[in-house]
Amino acid sequence: MEECSVLIESTLPAEDKTSRWFNLPIDYELFRDLLGVEADSGDYQIIDMKLPFAGDIVRTTSVRRLNKLYFAYTELPPEVQQAYNDLIPYCGGVENLLQKSEEFRFYPECHSIMDVARYRLEHNIEFSALSEKGKKYFNLEAYTQELEETGRYAVSENGMFKL
Repeated sequence: MEECSVLIESTLPAEDKTSRWFNLPIDYELFRDLLGVEADSGDYQIIDMKLPFAGDIVRTTSVRRLNKLYFAYTELPPEVQQAYNDLIPYCGGVENLLQKSEEFRFYPECHSIMDVARYRLEHNIEFSALSEKGKKYFNLEAYTQELEETGRYAVSENGMFKL
């Protein structure tokens, strides 16, 4: 899993602004001890981050929200985490991705709809009755066109997802 950390700075008036890097999830007591403000106070801002779900974070995101998004991210299946940047445009945020990821169908090592059609021909029970000769003469192009017309797919580095 990628590193998940944020640089948070106190916004209380002081001669020296206090800032610290925190690994997620953030412990509230440690946060208070290191930064000098309560996690629920809003007296801080995020000034930098190393997060795969950075698009869900703004400067004023609360520690509670950061932790909630982190836990949502960690609940994603590993293949979805790896393809996060490829899938997020279809879902809008890590929490939506978590909800929708249960419906995704992952096709490992597939990088085109034709690859998905071949994968399904070899691995799906619906084609198990076909003999090797039958599979050889199967109209893969027509099946590929049907898959393309009836589904939405996202390509990632490690395979394709039917959304």
